[in-house]
Amino acid sequence: MDVLRIPKRDRFQLITEHDADHVIALDAGLGFARTDRLVLIQIFTQSGRTTEVKQRVFRAVAEQLEHLGIGGEDVFVSIVENGPQDWSFGFGRAQYTEGALPVPGR
Repeated sequence: MDVLRIPKRDRFQLITEHDADHVIALDAGLGFARTDRLVLIQIFTQSGRTTEVKQRVFRAVAEQLEHLGIGGEDVFVSIVENGPQDWSFGFGRAQYTEGALPVPGR
């Protein structure tokens, strides 16, 4: 949240746990092995952040999880971007495009 400068109340999290035999997360040919402590994080956010900011996000997540005993080989992060027209926070409305919410970073 700090690196992406997400406002405190603009936070939505879905946490799902899976049995180890229900997860396939190989190394994509990078030559390391994962353990049964895999943490897979997918971040949905507005488009427009630089590659450097995204790399800071990846490093910050890995550093914070390392403090919890999760090794770097078990941290898998993906950032999925879209535009303000792609969000509805309720009531069938597109709050960004209607002007009810400011578009982050603009």
